[in-house]
Amino acid sequence: MPWKEIVNHANSITPEWAGVLLAMFMSLLRVIYDNQETSVIRMVIESMICGALALTASYGIAAMGLNASWSVFAGGVIGYFGSTSVRMLALKYVTRKVDK
Repeated sequence: MPWKEIVNHANSITPEWAGVLLAMFMSLLRVIYDNQETSVIRMVIESMICGALALTASYGIAAMGLNASWSVFAGGVIGYFGSTSVRMLALKYVTRKVDK
């Protein structure tokens, strides 16, 4: 049965990569739902950027010693808010820290 193979492959995905896939999927759904972007290439690029941000976040989560399951949460949040929102939030945080 193909479903058993699919379930076995799904169970073999690490939380870090599950977070990446979730970020990519959620960002793609968000862009389609917002209906602001019509270019398929831009939709795919947004999805890839969110996936890369989620992978970066997963390594940061591991470096902080947190459970790897937080990577899935981070991927979902990044995918939901999008790369532009994450970038603005990061710039605000860095600017505040540098000004101190």
